[in-house]
Amino acid sequence: MLTTTPALTVRHVRPGDGPAVRGLNERAMAETPEWVPDAPDADLERLPDSYADGEFLVGTVGGEIVAMGAYVPLGRGEHAGWMADEFDVDGRAAEITRMRVDPDRQRRGHGRRIYRTLERRAAGDGYRTLVLNTGAENERARAFYEDLGFDSEDEVTVEFADATLDLALYRKRIDERS
Repeated sequence: MLTTTPALTVRHVRPGDGPAVRGLNERAMAETPEWVPDAPDADLERLPDSYADGEFLVGTVGGEIVAMGAYVPLGRGEHAGWMADEFDVDGRAAEITRMRVDPDRQRRGHGRRIYRTLERRAAGDGYRTLVLNTGAENERARAFYEDLGFDSEDEVTVEFADATLDLALYRKRIDERS
């Protein structure tokens, strides 16, 4: 007997999505080498307001949030931070962040669909470069981003409150036809 998987619906994050988004973030990150339990996620506490200067998308299957991703202007506004210091880019750069897929739903194209939608919207908003970081030892994520056309730029060690992370930095040029 053949079974079908319900399609992924991509939409903007809504104010009531916070608990489901935070749960997805924790489940997905717990599967990675760069997981830091109890890491502060202030941006996820204030959805969708935290991403008003960018875009935060969720993917749902049967009404359940199973994937997510966002972009924010690199080095501007609430999201200005260490990433802007790592990249030599003009003002038309955005950071891809919060790319997560429920571990039980991975390898079904959900992350790729979220990313492609983010890329199209970023290009439409005038961004020409996308940058991101992921754990230097996170081979699965690195392969995913490289398959999407991102180029590895560097590996850096970054210290946050109670954690030191080894991160891989990536960059991709996009255009308005993305």
